Amino acid sequence: MIDVSKLTQAQIEQLGIEALAKALGPAGMGLFMHQFEKGSGDYTRDRDEILGNSTLEEIFARIKQRRISQVESSDVLPKVTSIKTIDVSQLAPAQIRLLGIEALTKALGYAGMARFMQQFEMGSGDYTRDKNQILGDPTVEEIFAEIEQMRQEQQKKA
Repeated sequence: MIDVSKLTQAQIEQLGIEALAKALGPAGMGLFMHQFEKGSGDYTRDRDEILGNSTLEEIFARIKQRRISQVESSDVLPKVTSIKTIDVSQLAPAQIRLLGIEALTKALGYAGMARFMQQFEMGSGDYTRDKNQILGDPTVEEIFAEIEQMRQEQQKKA
C-alpha cells in the first residue's frame, strides 16, 4: 500500500482518479464523483449553449482524439486506453458510491481515501459566479505553461 503521508494533495487526487477509473470505468468514475459535487445553474436550459448540437459521431471522435493525445503527451493523467469498463448503468448510486470508496481505500488506504474525499467537502459561495475572480481568465497556453512549470519543479525535487 502507498504511504500517502508523503504525497501531495494533487498526487492523491491523481491516484484516486486512476483507482476509480480502473474499478468503475470512466462512466462510473464520473458518476461517483458527481454524487459529491454540487453544481448551480440550469443545465436543462443551458445545455445547448454549453455543448452545441454535436452528433454522437463527433462526440466519440473528440473523446477518442483526446484520449490519444493524453496517452501520447502525459505521464500525469491516467492512461485511459488501458482502463477496463464495467456497466454502471444497472447500478444504483449507493452501489457506485460503495464500489468507489472500496476502490479508493484499496488503492490509497483509509487515510488516502479520506484525503481524496476532502476535495468534495462542501464549501460556501457560488463557484460558478466567482470562478473568474478566483482563477482569472487564463488562456489554454497559460494553463499548459503552468503545468509544464510544475512538472519541471517536480523533476528537480526527484
